[in-house]
Amino acid sequence: MRERIPQRIDYHRYTEQGVILDGVMSLAESDKDLLRLNDAIIENTGGISYHLEFDTDILGNRFVTGHIDAHVVLQCQRCMDNYKLDLNCNISIAFVQNDFEQKQAEASNYDIYWISKKELFDPRVLIEDELLLALPQIPMHPDSEIGKDCDVRVNFLDGDLLVDGTVTEDDVLSSENTDSNITKSEQNDEDNPFAILKQLKK
Repeated sequence: MRERIPQRIDYHRYTEQGVILDGVMSLAESDKDLLRLNDAIIENTGGISYHLEFDTDILGNRFVTGHIDAHVVLQCQRCMDNYKLDLNCNISIAFVQNDFEQKQAEASNYDIYWISKKELFDPRVLIEDELLLALPQIPMHPDSEIGKDCDVRVNFLDGDLLVDGTVTEDDVLSSENTDSNITKSEQNDEDNPFAILKQLKK
């Protein structure tokens, strides 16, 4: 039987002893403890599995490697429908306390986790950080699902335009920027004291 993940650990002792944490956070646990992740997704559809191996290397780096897996629901920003996404995070993180250790860890191709010398840290925070980093910046159905599960719609000022599977992430950003630029332009006209003169000339 897998043990529940500890809430506070001594990374120095864990890396010295080569401790392995292997288990699953239940839905109830993740709903209660991973509030930042819950705010970023529609829902979590299953337990979050993790396998974390703490160790040291010949250069003295104290690190943790392993993987974290979760299954979440996001809202597609192309069609605004929900879709499921598997998050599979491979991690290789070194704990550092100063600039020298940071440079050494980076030279060994570790990601960096800053921590004070006497600090006990919550591994659930590390798990949540990694899952948040794995989320797409703009959630969208995979291209293979366009036209099947994803009816692509891009909002223009004149209304909704249905596009047959040709909208990309850049198109969504471009549309958002266009709306933003128009709003700024209208706002500038309202703030401009000479705007009324332009209207009189017309």
